[in-house]
Amino acid sequence: MKCICPIVGCIPIALMMSVAFSTAASPLASSRHKTITCPFLAQGSLTFDAPTKLGALPAEIDFDYPAKAIQFSFRDGNLLLVAMDEHEPSRPRVVVSAQLNKKTGAYEGQIFVDMGGNQLMLHNGPVRCTVRKE
Repeated sequence: MKCICPIVGCIPIALMMSVAFSTAASPLASSRHKTITCPFLAQGSLTFDAPTKLGALPAEIDFDYPAKAIQFSFRDGNLLLVAMDEHEPSRPRVVVSAQLNKKTGAYEGQIFVDMGGNQLMLHNGPVRCTVRKE
């Protein structure tokens, strides 16, 4: 191994190169803000910001009723969101499971929503989610 600087001592060149490449290849270094929109039914819409940190949950979900994400995955061409009612944590409000359509760039799959206030009003059907990068 070659010494880079005699004052510091021998620092392997391979170690320095691996640090430089791992920093450049980091998904957070190149990630941009992404907003996901999933229209459903005639006028229903679900919108949320994808968190930039792997394993994090969307902070806010724009939906007809207050909902809190409990599970989220957006990688490898798959989108999964599970959100529960904020006031009744045992009541599912939204479930989206979709896969990337490489031709259109949209995520296509299924959506389940509970649109009822005090009573259940369930909808299950196809969904096409789009991703806007800012």
